[in-house]
Amino acid sequence: MIVTSIERCAREVCGRIIYPDTAGHNGHAHNVSKVVMDSRKVRPGSLFIAIRGERSDGHDFVRQIGADGAVAAVVEHAVENADIPQIVVSNTVKALGSLARYNIARRRELAVQGGTPFTVIGITGSVGKTTTKDIAYSLLSSAGPTVAPQGSFNNEIGLPYTALEVDRDTRFLIAEMGASALGEIAYLTHIVPPDIAVELKVGVAHLGGFGSVDNIRKAKSELVQALSADGTAILNADDDNIRLMAGSAASGTIIWFGIKDRDHNFPDAVSSGSGSKKAVAVYADNISVNHYGHPVFDLHLPGSRPYTVRLGIPGEHNIYNALAASCAAYRVGIPVQEIARILGGQVLRSPHRMSISEINAGSPDISGGRNMQFTLIDDSFNANPDSMEAGLNGLAQWNRDADAAAQPYRVAVLGPMLELGPGEEGLHKDIGQYAAEHADAVVAVGNEGNPALDALAHYLADGAVQGYHGKEGQVSAPVYWAESAADAAQLVSSFAASHPHTVVLLKGSHASGLQGLADMWTAQGRNK
Repeated sequence: MIVTSIERCAREVCGRIIYPDTAGHNGHAHNVSKVVMDSRKVRPGSLFIAIRGERSDGHDFVRQIGADGAVAAVVEHAVENADIPQIVVSNTVKALGSLARYNIARRRELAVQGGTPFTVIGITGSVGKTTTKDIAYSLLSSAGPTVAPQGSFNNEIGLPYTALEVDRDTRFLIAEMGASALGEIAYLTHIVPPDIAVELKVGVAHLGGFGSVDNIRKAKSELVQALSADGTAILNADDDNIRLMAGSAASGTIIWFGIKDRDHNFPDAVSSGSGSKKAVAVYADNISVNHYGHPVFDLHLPGSRPYTVRLGIPGEHNIYNALAASCAAYRVGIPVQEIARILGGQVLRSPHRMSISEINAGSPDISGGRNMQFTLIDDSFNANPDSMEAGLNGLAQWNRDADAAAQPYRVAVLGPMLELGPGEEGLHKDIGQYAAEHADAVVAVGNEGNPALDALAHYLADGAVQGYHGKEGQVSAPVYWAESAADAAQLVSSFAASHPHTVVLLKGSHASGLQGLADMWTAQGRNK
């Protein structure tokens, strides 16, 4: 955060300051250099935001943070016997957003006054936001100090919290923006107005909240509509819903990205109500996938010869994420050869997203003491139909060119998907069927304590059974039911003991508990 006084913070959040009775305050301005929401992260100069969460209330910690150096707290009600100033507001989450907006506005003022230039890159889409953010961070940080969220901090709390990490030396802010309803991205762009807007894909994630795919498109388009006339919209040319956004984007420049052999072109101009927009294209061709699922492709940027990229992270679907991030890097002037080099060395910054590990040893906790060895593809952070298909594609591509004796035994361990609305049964069955087409065995993971999750997992299993029965020459349906993640671990143990080249995909919603299973396994393995 750019250093400011608690009095100025109070003005920005329309709050009322209550000073403690202890000596040493007396209305004296105290400078704030950092904003925190976790009392364990308080350091000298911190402003603590008391957020009410599902499991804890930040107000319960206000009395103790003064000893750790907090200079003030933002609260919804005054906490008795606190020894630091309290800024009382009606809503601490809204106050967090107001502080972030002020911090970004100050950073822009410094740039206008001749300081380090400052650029905000906003990223949204039904899938791929976090991976694209991670790749963009690697690219942009090569050109200057860059702030990006850890994990998936992309909502009304995570985005402003990230924006408050920006200081006077920050060159780039990468703002990941998620939504489950119309208007939420518009609110986030009010806090952090973008200079560059990246639109990845319109899918069915959070369909239950939006009601229709058209509403999802409208929600995602709120990002490009927030651009200024000299801004840049980066649009996926292979997504029909994203292509529709070109005419409504407020920016003067469009950068298309996509795969060259798709059935479309990259128009060099886009018409809109305000006139014609300049458009250029960034694309990939000559695509292959290597032994470990890493895509190899030729990267084409405007005005440059193609460069061959061996992407450092697995999954053919990640070509799109790499292209989107490359567009942003190109827009801010990073040379294509540097972009290609960094993409080749890309590593996973956020956990549980196509992370590959070799699990080499059994454990009584998960294998009954038997020896086991298998390859784990951990994509368990969350799930929706689009990301499920992408993960299953990655599983199917794993070592697919090996000879018959070394062919992997591919196991898809799948949990339910949430927030899909009235069509959730059909969507789960479709994914189950898709899994049967891409895996040698499917494990559907239920939840004994949650009948709703259990039912969704049963739909997955039903779809997989139908899929296997529909395969030519298939006489059985290798579909297994696990009551819990622990039961799934036992099944995987038996597969690994029976098949020397077992590879396991973990994929499901956060509520399925598969992340804990991945953590338990990877503690024994090594990342590829």
